[in-house]
Amino acid sequence: MDEQEMLELGKPYGLTAVCFGGCVLGSPIHPGEPAAMRQSAHAHNRPDDERHGWVCFKAYTPERISPGLFWHEVGHIWRRSWTEGQCSKWGRQQVKKGGTNA
Repeated sequence: MDEQEMLELGKPYGLTAVCFGGCVLGSPIHPGEPAAMRQSAHAHNRPDDERHGWVCFKAYTPERISPGLFWHEVGHIWRRSWTEGQCSKWGRQQVKKGGTNA
């Protein structure tokens, strides 16, 4: 899945942009960063966040991102109240529905 496809698929669920290789706010994602930044990805899902709707990935290229991880993070934007488990389950369902070309 390339960046354009990610944006097209995620737009109906509130995705506005993606960032690769770190956080859109300028922090690289590496072991020296705070715990939240050591994750493979994170979503900016707080309504008061100026980057609300962004998903940031540790990977530097979209080809290295699994469809399940992509949809999991989009789930955090679409349903802010969902738990990690709920986002993972929804992500798997999106992949099964053919929500990607993977």
